[in-house]
Order: sequence, then C-alpha cells, then structure tokens
Amino acid sequence: MSVSGNTPSRGRPKTLEREHVLKTALMCYWADSPTDVPISEICDKAGASKPGLYREFGSDDGLKEATLDIYNEKVSQRRYDILASDQPFDEVLEALISHTVQDRKKAGVPNGCLLFAMRARREEFGPLTLAKIDQLRENSLGHYRRWIDRAKSNKQFRCDMPTDVAALYFDAQMGSAMRLQKEGISNKVIAEILRTAFSVFR
Repeated sequence: MSVSGNTPSRGRPKTLEREHVLKTALMCYWADSPTDVPISEICDKAGASKPGLYREFGSDDGLKEATLDIYNEKVSQRRYDILASDQPFDEVLEALISHTVQDRKKAGVPNGCLLFAMRARREEFGPLTLAKIDQLRENSLGHYRRWIDRAKSNKQFRCDMPTDVAALYFDAQMGSAMRLQKEGISNKVIAEILRTAFSVFR
C-alpha cells in the first residue's frame, strides 16, 4: 500500500527513463556523427519506444537540445572548472591541455567533442538545437574571456591580444585539437600542437 495513497507506477520512474535516454543519445551522438544517428537506434539502445521518446522530448530536435544540456553539465563543465581556477595562468593552461588529451578509453568516453562536432554541421539541425549550440558556444567563450581578463589583471598574460580575439583563438585551437583526436591523431602529438599554438601567451 502506498503511503501517499497513489498507485505505484510500474518500472523505473519517468525521470530515470529520461536520464537513461539522454545518456544513451549522448554516447551515440558523441561516438558517431550527431546527424546520422536515427531516433530508432537510440530507442533500441535505450529500451524506449518512439511514442514515449517523442512525448518526452517533442521531436528529434528537442532530444538533441536536451542532450547538449547534459553534455554541457557532464563534460564541458570540467573544462570550465579548470578555467575558473585561481592557479597561475601557465598552470591552468597546462591543466587545460592535459584535460584535452586525457586517455578517453580509460575515461570511458569517445574521442573528440560533441559540441564542436555539432557546431561544424550546425546547418543540419533544427531551431532548438541551433539555439542551444549558439548558447553553449557563447557560454564557452565567456569562460575563456573571464580567465584571460583575470590573467591580464595579474600580469600573467604575456600578449597584447584583445580578450575577445584571444578567447576565439583558444576556442579555435581546442576545436582543431578535438577534430584531430577524432581523426585518430595521437594525444601526445595533439598536446605538442596545443603547446606550440598557446606559446604566444606564455
């Protein structure tokens, strides 16, 4: 007998099903092309029905939008935490590189970056996903700007590059690194490329 007087629902609670579907979609989109994974594949892997998925997310566009939120929370946030550190600029820079070239197999995640992959093919997404891509990109640039401005105020940023330009430079270099990683270039080589690219700030 339920304490609340309500009839208990069968199976997992709805919130757990939503999380399970989102984590499944996240790994599918991240491992493969985010535009080439059909809803049916996600349903099969998540053990969900198409009608249930559409009731929860409204559309394929809604699912991709929600998946990007999960990616931002579970993956991108770690990079933002590094950028928000009070450590000296050079130490944060090295931590950022180390995080980027971490052993993905050991971490249990695919190579590359889902957000960069979706940005590269943004014209293929619906309005909800497009708006989320732009929002998360601006969010990422904001973290870079705050880090750079903090380094400038501490006299640790050895370059006269404007903050907005430097933030875009960091963003572009990280995107290139993620693309190389997805192509199978070794993390050791990618780390050296990033250190060379960022040497202008040291």
